[in-house]
Amino acid sequence: MPMRHAQRKHIIHSLSSLLYQLHTVSFLLSPRLWPLLCRIATQFQFSRPRDIDSQRSLRFWFILVVLVNLQSFYNHIFKGPAEGRSIILDFVGIAHKPSKVFLLSLDSLIVFLEFILIIIAYETSFVLASPPDTSDPLLPHPIPPSSALSLTLGDPDTKPLDSTSAAYNDEPEYIVDIRLGPLLRRLRNPPTPPPPQQNNPSDELLPLPNTTSFQLSQSLNMLARARARMRERAARAADNQRTDQSAGESDRTRERQSGEPREERTVPGGLREEGEDGS
Repeated sequence: MPMRHAQRKHIIHSLSSLLYQLHTVSFLLSPRLWPLLCRIATQFQFSRPRDIDSQRSLRFWFILVVLVNLQSFYNHIFKGPAEGRSIILDFVGIAHKPSKVFLLSLDSLIVFLEFILIIIAYETSFVLASPPDTSDPLLPHPIPPSSALSLTLGDPDTKPLDSTSAAYNDEPEYIVDIRLGPLLRRLRNPPTPPPPQQNNPSDELLPLPNTTSFQLSQSLNMLARARARMRERAARAADNQRTDQSAGESDRTRERQSGEPREERTVPGGLREEGEDGS
């Protein structure tokens, strides 16, 4: 599954890059600025439809593709290729004026590739956000055993069933298998989108006052907890130091009240001054 997902992401990236180039070619053949800006602005969304809005269905994105390209179709059908409006300095130019059929074919190719791009991007993201038991509509149907048996029995020159099954199992799986029937069913009856993933608030929220209710990253939480532990250690050390100082002051106060001279002690191994040993 991770390998197939990475391969599909590569297909999405390749189709998106190809569509950007086709938009540029269409603009150079018929230089109209607004259709180019609309196509480029929406092409980024077509490559990641559910990242923009996860609650929209596949039918919504199909309608959006048609609306975005409707202006180009209208201009190429009723007005033909634009001339003398290009903002790009073209010193070579083209030998002849492009025909309406060529421009409409290019627009149809762009719409078709955008449909393919949206199908792959939408279904890949939909399956990734769904529960593990959700079927992938882009996977090919497995070959039923009855068809494999009929292929084996129909031709006497074929290999035995075990080798045929092994050959089918050894064949690489398709990365994407777009079938018209399931696609039309999903367009007519869109499935319920999976709920958005919610993070555990106890793992993401820092226990700060009510004025800071926003979510912080895990690294900031770890840093804040480490600083809190350091402050607690410093506070405990300060409390212990104050306790020792208060205990020493209470001992000196009791000695002054009793009037007994305090016995001076020397450090073990230290030298005593003369006259202190009574000689």
